[in-house]
Amino acid sequence: MKLKGYVIGSLMFGLLATPFGGGQFWGSAAAMAAEKTLETTELKVASLEVPKGADLDKLLRTQTANPEAVQKDAVKEQKTYNLKLNTKDYTKTSMQVDGQTVAFRVYADRVYVSRPIDEKKKKMTIYVPEAYFTGKSIQGYTAKTAPIFLPNGVGGYMPGEVLQPGADIRHGFEANAVLTALSKGYVVAAPAIRGRTLQAADGSYTGKAPALIVDYKAAVRYLRYNKDRLPAGDTEKIISNGTSAGGALSALLGATGNSKDYEPYLREIGAAEERDD
Repeated sequence: MKLKGYVIGSLMFGLLATPFGGGQFWGSAAAMAAEKTLETTELKVASLEVPKGADLDKLLRTQTANPEAVQKDAVKEQKTYNLKLNTKDYTKTSMQVDGQTVAFRVYADRVYVSRPIDEKKKKMTIYVPEAYFTGKSIQGYTAKTAPIFLPNGVGGYMPGEVLQPGADIRHGFEANAVLTALSKGYVVAAPAIRGRTLQAADGSYTGKAPALIVDYKAAVRYLRYNKDRLPAGDTEKIISNGTSAGGALSALLGATGNSKDYEPYLREIGAAEERDD
């Protein structure tokens, strides 16, 4: 699609119709400011290629007379990621739980959607017990039957970081949930998730509802999409987990499996075309 000619009219409309605060509009003050600006400024866009999936409204509001710069921003926004899990890149590590060594492999920072709004909040780290790579079992689980533990680090509906195995300082430095799950033979998939305080470079909030549940669903879809690439873990036995707001999010994940209400949001970020129940 191409945009040609003047975009002053579109910019004026955008100023008058842009939401500000709690659903209100800029109003007459913005209109007066825009009118004053347009009296002294002529903004032109000679010819602009807009890639599919780019934020057109954002491009039209960009205050620049350099179409090449706008084009560059559009291409940058369109960066996509391959959702096929790369299992060749990993690290090995081990920790102690109740005097026993728990060895596992770490597949760190896998981007779990193809078009992330915020790449840092669309990464997942997968931990797999080392025993499964040598055909061993852990408490009756094998590489094919091991449940997948899906914890979120959300609290207060703020952004959740990728959880890591280690000591839980809140409970006497005992093994935290991730490390405990690994010691019991679970595969762990820990996603980062957007939250209500997350802001983009332009100051807009990108983690407001329903972003949290959309990301959690996308993480489930990523695992199901890669069921034949995962080194271990049964994608039909995914266990969500969280505390406080993270617990509510975990319950919501189970209650809204495959709901069509979230499809537009999942498509927007490029979630895998899979189930999320």
